[in-house]
Amino acid sequence: MAVAARQAIEPFAERVGLGNARTAGDLFRFGYRDSETGTVVAAIEIPARVLEEAISSNLTSSCRLTPDGSLISELSFECGNPSTGTSKFSMPIDQLIRATLAPPNLHMEEATIADLRTMLQRLEESTNAVRDTLAHYVQDKEPKCVGCAAK
Repeated sequence: MAVAARQAIEPFAERVGLGNARTAGDLFRFGYRDSETGTVVAAIEIPARVLEEAISSNLTSSCRLTPDGSLISELSFECGNPSTGTSKFSMPIDQLIRATLAPPNLHMEEATIADLRTMLQRLEESTNAVRDTLAHYVQDKEPKCVGCAAK
């Protein structure tokens, strides 16, 4: 076959659903197709449930709070090799609280007055802990970092 007559083949992935709603019959199709005509050259269909289980079994999530009040969540996907993919998201804690307290979120979470009082109590306890720690380090003026105190 001459080089000019060769077809350009491209990989593809698509969801093949039986309807608009997610059902047990949903499939994902992976394969190769002619990039000019869209004709499928080779394909395999995998049930969505199997694919979701395989992906979620290799997901690791973690969350940490930095000393400046940013909440950092990390999601990593490992598939044979450590840290195949990592996604990080950072949000200041005050923004997270505002978002949580937005009326649509409170409605969706079916928040009660007791829930909000518990949240307020925990936030006040957290604020007091930060104040106590800050007072300790300001009073000592040395060390300038928390890690330095142990050395």
